[in-house]
Amino acid sequence: MSNELLVSYDTFPYQSHPFRQSHPDRLATIGQLFGMTPPPVENSRVLEIGCASGGNLLPMAESLPNAEFVGVDLSPRQVEQGRDDVRRLGLANVRLVAMDISDFPAELGAFDYIIAHGVFSWVPMPVQERLLGLCRSHLAPSGIAYISYNALPGWRMRSVVRDAMIYHTRGATDPGIRVTQARAMLDFLEESTRDDVSAYGAMLRTEAERLRRAPDDYLFHEHLEPVNQPEYFYRFIERAAAHELAYLGEAEFSRMLGNEFGPSVAQTLARVAPDVLRREQYMDFLRNRSFRETLLVRKEVVLNRKVSPLRVMSLRIASRARPVRDPPDLRTHAVEEFRTPEGHVLATPHRITKAAAVVLARHWPMSMTFDELHALSRTLLAGPDTSMEDERGQLASDLMRCYGAGVAELGGVPSPFVTHVSERPVVSALARLQAGRGTRVANRRHELVTLDEDLCRLCQLLDGSRTRSDLSESVWRSPSSSGPSESTDSALERLALLALLAG
Repeated sequence: MSNELLVSYDTFPYQSHPFRQSHPDRLATIGQLFGMTPPPVENSRVLEIGCASGGNLLPMAESLPNAEFVGVDLSPRQVEQGRDDVRRLGLANVRLVAMDISDFPAELGAFDYIIAHGVFSWVPMPVQERLLGLCRSHLAPSGIAYISYNALPGWRMRSVVRDAMIYHTRGATDPGIRVTQARAMLDFLEESTRDDVSAYGAMLRTEAERLRRAPDDYLFHEHLEPVNQPEYFYRFIERAAAHELAYLGEAEFSRMLGNEFGPSVAQTLARVAPDVLRREQYMDFLRNRSFRETLLVRKEVVLNRKVSPLRVMSLRIASRARPVRDPPDLRTHAVEEFRTPEGHVLATPHRITKAAAVVLARHWPMSMTFDELHALSRTLLAGPDTSMEDERGQLASDLMRCYGAGVAELGGVPSPFVTHVSERPVVSALARLQAGRGTRVANRRHELVTLDEDLCRLCQLLDGSRTRSDLSESVWRSPSSSGPSESTDSALERLALLALLAG
């Protein structure tokens, strides 16, 4: 099976990209909230299993120059592509190795953070066990492992569409032909269920529509590979426990809280699932969850699941929420709402929290320390309503609530980008390299962003050698551009808001 997977990925490479949920800073933040003292991210050792060509690992290595990164992958072709980028970028802190993890050498030592995104469900059972074993044997005492996998019960319904595509492509061996035939099956499923009002018809139509929008490499490796083994959460945790690993949490903290359930459901969950593991499994049944990003630690790690808002005070905060009413009322205790582009809402009467939301909106996408945020928020208010200590406690409590609701982000690492445009603007070497290849680049928030043709051209010029006056529109704007004219300053501001300016 390893040989079959090797040929599959060498023949039809998987396009790897930054995946924000897997960033060590996010893992460390979850660990800190649950009472751990995770290794400092800035000088940590990070292992990625299934690194492909380094699309997730290289942006981390570039923005964390004092950390060490090792990536392993079964596909020599993809690893060599990644190594070529490492050489082009001059990165000395990252090493990519082509290997079967069954042959993982003990001399590579311990890692503070281990990442396995898009691997577990797509390899045979013995390789899954080997992956869990590596997380135990190579995880530092206070380290954190991230493993994503397809989850049941949600994937049980999705597997119907996968089975249909597998059946329809069973006679083909060429990856390109299989993808073409699979898309034909998706078209058939969508057309056949267009007037079907049943739950089953809606499920088939929704899944077919979703996959039709997916790129070929995702469709092939996610749905057409011979192995795709979804797992119930409780079974995954049992298997992890057999390797002396324990459950820390999920990379998406808000998914652990069940905020979408009403009071009666929450009360029932508290009665039938008094511990976190059973609660997580029951919520999976209620949500029909199909994908998980689970964090594991060594079983001897002591956790404190009573999350104190005071822990927010040692973290950095960012938020892209904007006031629904502009300007919001900061003078009284009238309730004001702040909403993110994704629809997450903070509604609060607390003056200090309203002021903090305004400050965070003005500074987005930069993060700031709790003390910085509190000090800047105070400048917007006429005077404190309570003691300074109570005010700070209220703000910390509300920020913790914002984090749980997806309104705010928490982290420990300072933002590795700037939001002011310097006289000699700089975009990271990786983003410049990617902008020369296409329109999707990794920003300094560890996200994949899509640029238009003009911004791609501008990115490639921003190596710090040119002043803003050197960057006339005739230099970076494509002659074929048909959109409205944009000034250089405006374009640079857009790059800043996309977290692409490194200096």
